[in-house]
Amino acid sequence: MGISPAEKRLPRDLKIAWAITFGGLVAAFPVYTYLVFGLGMDRGLVADILATQVAICYWLGPLSAALPLKGLRQWTRMRRVHMVVVPYLIASVLTHFVWEGLWVLLHKSISASQNAAWAYPWWGYIDGGDFRYYNPTTDFLSIEVLSVINGVVGAVGLILLFRSKFQRPLGTLMVMTVAVVETVLTWYYYLTEILGGFENVNPTFMDLGIKFIFLNAPWLVFPWVVLYWGYHILRVQLAQPARDTLPAPRLFTADS
Repeated sequence: MGISPAEKRLPRDLKIAWAITFGGLVAAFPVYTYLVFGLGMDRGLVADILATQVAICYWLGPLSAALPLKGLRQWTRMRRVHMVVVPYLIASVLTHFVWEGLWVLLHKSISASQNAAWAYPWWGYIDGGDFRYYNPTTDFLSIEVLSVINGVVGAVGLILLFRSKFQRPLGTLMVMTVAVVETVLTWYYYLTEILGGFENVNPTFMDLGIKFIFLNAPWLVFPWVVLYWGYHILRVQLAQPARDTLPAPRLFTADS
């Protein structure tokens, strides 16, 4: 897990890739909400564009460190994996807190506010994507509550890792556990709708293919990368004396 001098600074092209993908993810919700409620554009069309952009950003954001960028040519494979995993975990935890957490707290108000601008970040997905967010059953609400709790566990794990400069095995084990739970919850989310004959999802390429499958699939794929990364980082953590530290990913340092 050592970092060579060539890896110490985050390359400019990687920063640009993150700015485009994660920045595009954050900006999408207020921008497309304004297009619908400020400019009067068709909400169905805008919802399709929003879902497509968000899905692409969720995939390409973490995968930026795996792209053949010039600044990453001297990076080792594990350094690339490291920089795929950490941004994914951060983005996933924030999604659990912000999108799912607020939905859990406000789902009744959201369902009653189809034509309100503040509720469009959820209605942009409900419109064709999954009607269960409009009229959730107890089982479906339970999935979302568990997902939020899983996000809390992930946040604690990340805090432990960053504070210990990625030395503490407990933090690694926590985010690995989060990865397993994410996979199980996502499969349950998929299967309950598939086995029910897609009662809540329109069987179109956009609604079924993009909104339902492609947009949620990162939580089936990236957790396996987290487990691969966690296995390797645990080997280093458990092999080192307690006083040694692992180099933290330089995501938020002054020279980044």
